[in-house]
Amino acid sequence: MRPGRTLLLAIDGATGAELSPLLDVATPLELRPGGPSEPAPALTSLITGASVARTGIATEHPFRPDRPAERSTWYARSLTAPTLFDAVAAAGGSAAALQWPATAGAEIALCLPLVEDLRHFRNRWEMTERTSSERMVLEHLAPRRAAGVHLSQVPHDALVVEITEEACAREKVDLLAVRLTGLGTQRREDGPDSRAAVRALGDTLESAQRVLAAFAPAAEDRVLLLPGRPLVPPCLLVHPNAVLAAKGLVRTEGTHLESFRALVWPDGPRGVVHVPREEGSAVRIAALEELSGLVELAARDGRSRLTLRTVEDGVGATTRTDVIAVLEGSPGTVFGLSATHRPLVDGDDPYYAGPRAVSDPSAATTALAGGPGLADAPATGSWADLGVTLARAMGLVLDGASAAGMVAASSR
Repeated sequence: MRPGRTLLLAIDGATGAELSPLLDVATPLELRPGGPSEPAPALTSLITGASVARTGIATEHPFRPDRPAERSTWYARSLTAPTLFDAVAAAGGSAAALQWPATAGAEIALCLPLVEDLRHFRNRWEMTERTSSERMVLEHLAPRRAAGVHLSQVPHDALVVEITEEACAREKVDLLAVRLTGLGTQRREDGPDSRAAVRALGDTLESAQRVLAAFAPAAEDRVLLLPGRPLVPPCLLVHPNAVLAAKGLVRTEGTHLESFRALVWPDGPRGVVHVPREEGSAVRIAALEELSGLVELAARDGRSRLTLRTVEDGVGATTRTDVIAVLEGSPGTVFGLSATHRPLVDGDDPYYAGPRAVSDPSAATTALAGGPGLADAPATGSWADLGVTLARAMGLVLDGASAAGMVAASSR
């Protein structure tokens, strides 16, 4: 591992332009359109250098049709590729991951996943301590619990910043991965330009500045600022499971899902088509035919451009299912899980009950880099390419990587 430390600072809901004042000298690294558009699969692809087909983290929320209301952060056991955290540890370095996806239960020295999984724990303190690393509990969480802190009253980002400052003051951390989520949550719930979102932007930039000040990068250190895909207002809410239910492929009990032979799991502006492994070709063909009909209906109405893309490498996507296709929409399209709502709902319809902003997978994202090996020249690539380039800059190798690394923008 090369000398110098590395800071990964991911800020959900922000744009590269909003983050540019945080680094005095930064090189733009363009994450091209396509690939994962939601934070969890994107950041997991980055930290493994692998495509979502190989990471095990293909969607923002785990595929759990029996518990659709549960919005748990991914656990490390779901990963199917080695991570940069693993590579740092193997090289004898230290790592910290705060609010980073797919780290719950990981062997990371300082790990604070902040999962939301109260179904499996008695209270928020037990949930936080049981999913964090032993050192995180001993050095940072136990003192707060003893002081009577109520985790439900502390914003996640505020806790992350406080612990970042404490950790950096105590020791050298070779790889510090910090994720701030408040801005993205607010913009998705209330819209990108709402008053609450404007306040959240100010709070988040202040939090980011505190993280950078705590890390205090020197000339030999590397800093990578990671915004998410741009957010756009919704134009159409699509419930593809409604057409599958009409065909008898999804069964409901009232408004709740009872069972399925084919199901579309929403992932922001995409819908991932799952079929149980025991189902034969007839069910798979029927599901694709019904969803193709939904695509044609949207085209006739002129509401949005939907496409249905078949998937060849989705065998064994989960322990129960194969992924056979992905539904995608034009910017502003968002997919829902319900099998009892109307299939197509305009974003300005009074019936609309989706988010007020959704990520745009057709847009590029500009990450900002500073430090040796990262800031030589503007470059372009995928989230996985950026992970490979980052590992090289640190003098490490991602064993499960499927990407080649970022390419100089001038050579495109």
